[in-house]
Amino acid sequence: MSATATLQHLPTVTAPAVSPSLWAPATPGIELTVVVPFYNCGPVVGQTIRDIAATLSAAGIGHEIIAVNDGSTDASQVHVPVLPQVRLIDNRTNSGKGNALHQGFAAAQGAWVGFIDADGDIDPAHLATYLWLARGGDHAAVYADKRHADSVSGASKLRKLISLIFSTLVTLLFLLQVKDTQSGCKIIRRDALAQLLPHLREQRFAFDLEFFVAAKAAGIGKLHSAPVALNTAANGSTVTTKSIVRTLRDTITIHRRHLGGHYRQAAA
Repeated sequence: MSATATLQHLPTVTAPAVSPSLWAPATPGIELTVVVPFYNCGPVVGQTIRDIAATLSAAGIGHEIIAVNDGSTDASQVHVPVLPQVRLIDNRTNSGKGNALHQGFAAAQGAWVGFIDADGDIDPAHLATYLWLARGGDHAAVYADKRHADSVSGASKLRKLISLIFSTLVTLLFLLQVKDTQSGCKIIRRDALAQLLPHLREQRFAFDLEFFVAAKAAGIGKLHSAPVALNTAANGSTVTTKSIVRTLRDTITIHRRHLGGHYRQAAA
């Protein structure tokens, strides 16, 4: 965890960073940890977290929510609601979505660990649905797949084209049986995540891709795609030319690690 981050049990203002707990047994009563990384999304992060808490409580799912501020400059963190099941990791510098996920995952206490984007594009009800799928199918992970036959997407034609080009590139480079690595909602079994996380290096948007590449190299199967409804018109797209270029560059870096056998270490 970054030296500039604190993990807070709201409404505490400052607290020392906790030791990582992903590699300890799950905490009884917490079936699902949901990590919510956010950066300059304003009040929407508060609504997203309240919706997650209400949805999981209504479904009878014991849960915790770890909100991770990725160095927001608009005071987004003040909108994180004060709820008993919510914790906040408050980074003072922007290091990327992947770094935020690393921090949240390391502090997870649930038997299953998931994440969802903070911008409200994906209904938190998907978290409950994916957890039920994971339980029933004994899956190592269930992930949102916008190219699933039953998915619905409000993305622009340009964003769909960019997604198609990227998934084609991923298929050619890694021979993954995954059509959509990047949609922002996934549920992962605790032991599988604990096995892979120490070998993941990506700090930004390519984190999702690296997870799938490492899982394949480690022989972790039963990664189940599930339909998703994307409402990208709700708060606008966060995809920028800079983020696309950075993700492509990081993808090449992952490919080099892959060819060098880095991810096979996770099989040990």
